Amino acid sequence: MKFNEKFTIDENYANTRIDKWLKLNTQKFPQSFVEKLLRSGKIKVNNKKVKSSYKLQLEDEIFLQFSYEEKKENEKFSYSANIKEYKEIRNNIIFENHDYLILNKPSGISVQSGTKSPKNLIDILNKFSEDKKFYLVHRIDKETSGIIVFACNRLFAQTLSEQFRNKDVKKSYLAILYGSIPRNEGTLDHDLVFKVKNQMKTFKAETDFSVLSKNKDFSYVEATPITGRKHQIRQQFFKVNHPIVGDGKYEIPHYVNKDKFLMLHSYKITFYDKGKEKTFKIEPPKEFKNFLKKSNL
Repeated sequence: MKFNEKFTIDENYANTRIDKWLKLNTQKFPQSFVEKLLRSGKIKVNNKKVKSSYKLQLEDEIFLQFSYEEKKENEKFSYSANIKEYKEIRNNIIFENHDYLILNKPSGISVQSGTKSPKNLIDILNKFSEDKKFYLVHRIDKETSGIIVFACNRLFAQTLSEQFRNKDVKKSYLAILYGSIPRNEGTLDHDLVFKVKNQMKTFKAETDFSVLSKNKDFSYVEATPITGRKHQIRQQFFKVNHPIVGDGKYEIPHYVNKDKFLMLHSYKITFYDKGKEKTFKIEPPKEFKNFLKKSNL
């Protein structure tokens, strides 16, 4: 099914959120899919991109232009989370209150849906939660393990999103690199290039790092991203010829990447809750620890 239509808002839908309007007037797409359409500009209001929280005004014009056959989004809709998956996710909760949930994400599961990754945390949580709706405020890669925060209400989602924009949130990762990185600490400041609206654009990126241990074959480092670009840590260590062990996307021929487990773990996050600084930590998974041990790091 394809959508290529324009709608004008009348008094029946004035002051209605755009995501609610979509659910009432189109198929009941998962929230993560709606967010993706809005971010990509395939759904616009008055020919402008808007957020899912945007409240429609009288005479607003909504433009829909997308096809989930083309994007294979129907693969996502064929996925249906089950209660076993939900219980497994609940077992990985580090902390939960009325405002947010801290989860230890396993490697191999996406935070939100995609054409190649229908199984995802946000849809599993929201399908089976009876008293809360979870909001995604940041992401980590599918292959990366470790801490991720979900907001449990719209107000805290806005609060935490603002903290991310203002760089008040601090995230730290543990990574195992190929080779012995020369410096024991420093900042990686290689610009990264991404495709935006069919054009290649350059973005500044910064990551602080310090070496925890190393030998001639591997380096065990702590990395703290200052900016938040896609695959930032993975790309920047790749650019200095020390790719992360297990990274099949950013690898160089000099290192034979036999390990299939990405040795990148989100182990610490610090943010503010009602003015008080909150820090959460989680140790890396057994695959990570076993590699450290066998590599004498």
